[in-house]
Amino acid sequence: MITRSNPDVGYMSDEAFRTYGFTQSIRAGNMLYLSGVAPFKGNLDDVEIVGVGDIRTQVAQVLEIIQRCLAAEGATFKNWVAQTVYTTNMTELQKTADIFREAFGDYTPTSTWVEIKGLFVPEQLVEINGTAIWD
Repeated sequence: MITRSNPDVGYMSDEAFRTYGFTQSIRAGNMLYLSGVAPFKGNLDDVEIVGVGDIRTQVAQVLEIIQRCLAAEGATFKNWVAQTVYTTNMTELQKTADIFREAFGDYTPTSTWVEIKGLFVPEQLVEINGTAIWD
């Protein structure tokens, strides 16, 4: 069975997901796929970028939203098994490794970090997507 949801976790409004034609969380059997999570909150008319110019704040915000999305499905970072981290500045992202270590504890996922030219909005420095699984 496949279920799709845009959980109300203090992130983007359901309207934003519908407008851009994607779903935040898709659960298929024992797998949960999360679309890219960005350091945003709000709705289409009033999007706020959290931590403008501050990659540490943006990474912390994104990991918090991922944690809330996981919790909405009854999961934790223990279930988070793979992620891709997109950034516009790899040198600065590397300085946030401690935030990832603290968030994941003993349950580190597989991870690929990729530097790209740009993200959805110019002030955005990071976006993370990934997969969770249940035994």
